[in-house]
Amino acid sequence: MDVPDENPYERIAELYDLEHASFRTDIDLLLSFADIVGDPILEMGCGSGRIAVPLARAGFDVTGIDRSPAMLSRARSAVRDADVSERVTLVELDMAEAQEAPGGPFGLVIFSLNALMHLTTAAHQLAALKAAFAALDPKGQLIVDTMNPTPLNLTQLEAGQVLEGSWRRPDGSTVDKWSHREVSPATQLIETILWYEHISHDGRTKRTRTQFPQRYVHASELELMLTLAGFSETRLYGSYDLDPYEDDSERLFVTSEATPSAS
Repeated sequence: MDVPDENPYERIAELYDLEHASFRTDIDLLLSFADIVGDPILEMGCGSGRIAVPLARAGFDVTGIDRSPAMLSRARSAVRDADVSERVTLVELDMAEAQEAPGGPFGLVIFSLNALMHLTTAAHQLAALKAAFAALDPKGQLIVDTMNPTPLNLTQLEAGQVLEGSWRRPDGSTVDKWSHREVSPATQLIETILWYEHISHDGRTKRTRTQFPQRYVHASELELMLTLAGFSETRLYGSYDLDPYEDDSERLFVTSEATPSAS
């Protein structure tokens, strides 16, 4: 494959929201954890504000960090539109530098919807988890939501060129999202090429293309990373309904504590 883009979301920030802005499956669960643990909340890789805005609307103070200026720009617009600017702070920052994020110490740190996978080495992922630990209040909690890399899930990713979605826009144009992925078990990398085809109402076509790697983590590996980062009381779930984590679970949803509970 070609060299991945240094900041792959710069060209597709608006197109990303076509697919993800309406995804709310995880939001109620994150709100319930926020109700229990309390704020302030730090979201790692906050993107265009899909999680930060509903958390702020619910009355929580949120800091979101991301490395993409384009995604942060969309997040700032979403925050303004939702009239929650006083509750949300957005910062361009690497996840491995989360301890520098303003607004802490935090009651809750969230790696939502595969955010950890955008760090493409085990060392970078561990550094981000250590930074999350340093950013937390001693009574705080961490949430990591990532794909469960079952053999079936990984095999399905390598299905060739796949049409992942199609959206009709108000001006009558259509956007089709295509993907091609290759999985390397040796490096645990998923090399992704995405291209969006914009078809105008008169049939003209324009293509926007980006590419990037993601690194998946296995459950036992993530548990070890969390231990090395200083966390304890780690719990694994297999869905947003907090079903038990099993071999064929779609998600690997993990919670971990900054301080062991008294026993």
